[in-house]
Amino acid sequence: MTQPLHRLLRPLLPFVLCLLAAVVATWPLLPSLARAVPLGTEHEATVPLFNLWSLWWDADRAPHGFHGLWRAPIFHPLEGTFTFSEPLLLQGAALAPLWWLGAPPAAIYNLAILLTLVCNGLATRSLARALGAPPGVALLAAFAGVTLPYTAKVLGVLPVLPLFGTLWALAALARFGEKGGWRPAALAVLGFAAQFLAGQQMALLSLPVVLLAGVVALAEQRFRLRSIATLAAPALLAALVLAPIARTAASFHEKYGFQRSEEVVAALSARVQDFTTRPASSRFAFPPREDAYAGDTGGLFPGFLLLGLGLAGAGLAWHRGERRIWIAGLLVCLGAGGLLALGLNLRIGDWQPFATLREVVPGLRTLRSPFRAVAISQAVLAAFAALALTHLSAWRGRTGQVCALVLGVLAAAENLASPGVLASTPTSPRTPWTTWLRDQPGDLVVAHVPFPQGLHVSDYEIETWRMFAQIDHRRPLLNGYSGYFPSGYGTFQVDMDQNFPSGRLLCMMAFGFGVNTLVLDRPYLEARRPLFESDSLRGFFGPGYSSDPQVVIVRLNPPPEACGVPPG
Repeated sequence: MTQPLHRLLRPLLPFVLCLLAAVVATWPLLPSLARAVPLGTEHEATVPLFNLWSLWWDADRAPHGFHGLWRAPIFHPLEGTFTFSEPLLLQGAALAPLWWLGAPPAAIYNLAILLTLVCNGLATRSLARALGAPPGVALLAAFAGVTLPYTAKVLGVLPVLPLFGTLWALAALARFGEKGGWRPAALAVLGFAAQFLAGQQMALLSLPVVLLAGVVALAEQRFRLRSIATLAAPALLAALVLAPIARTAASFHEKYGFQRSEEVVAALSARVQDFTTRPASSRFAFPPREDAYAGDTGGLFPGFLLLGLGLAGAGLAWHRGERRIWIAGLLVCLGAGGLLALGLNLRIGDWQPFATLREVVPGLRTLRSPFRAVAISQAVLAAFAALALTHLSAWRGRTGQVCALVLGVLAAAENLASPGVLASTPTSPRTPWTTWLRDQPGDLVVAHVPFPQGLHVSDYEIETWRMFAQIDHRRPLLNGYSGYFPSGYGTFQVDMDQNFPSGRLLCMMAFGFGVNTLVLDRPYLEARRPLFESDSLRGFFGPGYSSDPQVVIVRLNPPPEACGVPPG
């Protein structure tokens, strides 16, 4: 290999190796890249399909300068519906060209997962390098960053999978503390901005850690005025750029009264015993795997090797006096991640620190799952592990290097998940009925019936498949799925399940919500055909499309007088 080619390819090596690690960690995803999506520890495809749809909506709005982004075509006629869940702006914008080129939806979604894991690994490597690990050893930390137990646990929840922005911010702050300068300051701010755009929940959980790291960096710079200004200037600029996004989400959440109840947050706060179980998908059963049906907060054990190497690395670095201020600071970050994960289960007497944080930190009242803060702790352990492997690699020459390599690979391999469960996904959302619906003239507003029978996430999988179909027909839906639901939607959904079709509900849909088209699942229609053809509903429906074996489409046009609406 010529020297110029070697110089060109060498920077790509960490990316390629992290990609291989991501392929191994998600196997057998690669052979089914365009035909299935991974569930992780989810029991249904609801959340993966919804996040796939979110990536499509980002791509749909990107050519328009994201005009109309927040008014996603679900829960018509409400505004701001894209703020009801994570918008995935970074991933959506980055992968938008693939949608425009007609790539299979599952392939785009799966590339988002693989690239997120790759970036998590590269960011872990960057933090290890900032702490003094040599390139080769830092690459072992990258492997551990790809296969963190946390990422195996949340593989089916794309918005909380990214950690890379926070880790790149920590790495840049460590470099800023050492040398100062505009470049690491700007990179730190860009890192956290990337975290915000990739996943707002994890950005919110990691904000205290990043702020603490900023204080550590300034302390290492002895709080010189120039250093404070150098770090504050890009931070203020980023705040100005990102503030409209945060304000928009906050304003709609306030408008609709969205917040998480204490009961929900408590149920999704980690318990001490959760740190002693592995994810349900873990290959190893010691300590035991979590019972994923008993709750969502288990499986937080970091792995024996990652825990041992991480603590050993921190101890060795402290003992040798290697940037003790950062070792201490990151140990506090590690502990803070664990304490934040406990959420409302952490009590000091009668005081719940997380409850206080919910009152004073903007946005925290909308956070549902504090246990996810454990990701910060696990990632810091991976960076610390590189320090232990660095010392080991210097022991007895080649022998130490081989031992470090073996231990590093085993630390990553220990946390590999079992072959994942995949949900089959069509390579295209296009069907005869979506084509017909897309090609109709005029502004159609669709209700897809039946509505789900229950309120559990598994009940809404049918809705996310309908949103998958919407990728092709592009018509706004009365129904849908999201992290939040409009006030009263659950009651309306139960009413639809129990009483549809009725003149009252059809009038409400037509004159209250603007629905003019019904997509009826054919088995549902056949079971209730006598009701649809009853005299009381005569004149409510117009001709539509009935050539599809799965659905029947009819126009909804109830007589105004039957609905108590003045004609005209």
